[in-house]
Amino acid sequence: TASTLIEGRNAVIEAMRSGMPLTRILLAEGVKDSDATAEIERLAREHGVRVERIARRKLEALSDHGSHQGVVAEAAPFSFASLEAVLSRVGEAPQSLLIVLDHVTDPGNLGAVVRSAEVAGAHAVIVPSRRSAAVGPAAFKASAGALAHLPLVQETNLVRVLERLKEAGYWIAGADGTARQMAWDAPLEGRLALVMGSEGSGLSRLVRETCDFLVALPVAGRVDSLNVAQATSVLAFEWVRRGRSI
Repeated sequence: TASTLIEGRNAVIEAMRSGMPLTRILLAEGVKDSDATAEIERLAREHGVRVERIARRKLEALSDHGSHQGVVAEAAPFSFASLEAVLSRVGEAPQSLLIVLDHVTDPGNLGAVVRSAEVAGAHAVIVPSRRSAAVGPAAFKASAGALAHLPLVQETNLVRVLERLKEAGYWIAGADGTARQMAWDAPLEGRLALVMGSEGSGLSRLVRETCDFLVALPVAGRVDSLNVAQATSVLAFEWVRRGRSI
């Protein structure tokens, strides 16, 4: 798989500050020194990232959209975990939380979900390989370092994943604003896979039908719902709360 390219001075600085692992940074020969290039070189030293000077025409050839400002960073392809490796690590544990994202496409939301999941003690976040947020600088930044610690699993077919999780003893809970059962009354404990829908259309039909039960959060204000990352946090910490009282 090809490496990910990050173009532009601010984008490269943000990528390093976010903790995204970079393999090297390419600076165009003759690029004018500035506060930004000095910061790039300082951060590169701090993070142990190699800086290379190359001919501008070579940088132009690498660039996807020509907005590199004389700076391009290369990041290794993100290393996804396998579902079977995660299940092997969980073993027979009576309590295990997995978060499944049904086509969440905003990288900030993906990162925020991973952050909440990691803090809540989840074993993994699972995403589909198509129509899912890119694991780039925005996701790394929003995860506040959690993407380096929590396994992220990528699978082609979420329905098949949910069936596999049922075989492994998980209850499948789908978050759905139209559900009659409120979070506080639902069985959000034990081995639980919490399925969160996309920002716009919620759970897809086949995924919804595969869930064991649907659950909603009560809405007291005038806005009809929390965003997907906030809702994940609330539901994940309800699972945490239940585990403390077992």
